[in-house]
Amino acid sequence: MTPVTTTLITGASSGIGLEMARLLAARGHRLVLASRDAQRLHGAADALRSAHGADVHVHAIDLSEPAAAQRLFDATEGAGLQVDALVNNAGVGVFGEHVSMDAEQLLRMLQLDVVAVAELCHRFGGAMKRRGAGRILNVASTAAYQPTPYFAAYGAAKAFVLNFSEALAKELEDHGVGVSCLAPGPTDTAFFDSIDPRQIGGRHFFRKAGRVHPRGVAEAGVDLLLNGGLSRVVGLVNQMAVLGNRFAPRSVVAALSKRLLQPLQIR
Repeated sequence: MTPVTTTLITGASSGIGLEMARLLAARGHRLVLASRDAQRLHGAADALRSAHGADVHVHAIDLSEPAAAQRLFDATEGAGLQVDALVNNAGVGVFGEHVSMDAEQLLRMLQLDVVAVAELCHRFGGAMKRRGAGRILNVASTAAYQPTPYFAAYGAAKAFVLNFSEALAKELEDHGVGVSCLAPGPTDTAFFDSIDPRQIGGRHFFRKAGRVHPRGVAEAGVDLLLNGGLSRVVGLVNQMAVLGNRFAPRSVVAALSKRLLQPLQIR
């Protein structure tokens, strides 16, 4: 009998993370779901159990807090759960002029988007290397491929995730551990809930009509997790944009990004 794969997904109570949980539950994975929203997390777990008979464990935890990644690792170890696959999906963006941002909000974003990703890969990836098997999927963004004015720290954080993932993949490929990076474009998730809708109205790049459904992104992520690959940009339009960025002068790319991302209220 093939052993059941245990997959840990962060940011699993909604959006891309929840859609990936649904797809993996349908494939018979045991799931460990982590999110700071305990109520939604338990609701999602109950729905997965009902729909798929899935074995689901939940950990309500805020990974934007220092040392939270270690606590999550310790919790899975303490519960006797060997994590075979890790999906670092949790993330948040702070939108607006960098020098005007709330400093605490900025630091918590970087803790979640950068530090927690690196630490979870360190903890769980180290255990995978010792066993000689495992899979890691880190979720970046198309923002990783160019400078992103008014989303400056977020874009830089996702560039870290992309480059870190591709480097880690090469470090671990000879030890039975695969590492991949998924880069979706604007996706219709709770990611945008913290942004004042007056800043992203109908003429803005992030307008609701321009976002894709998280299901398609999740399908691409599950395929990458299960079948391997270094990195993948989701969607043909996004793939063409990323390709164009590689050939255009950086100054042109930065100027275009500024035009697309500038909040409406300060134009």
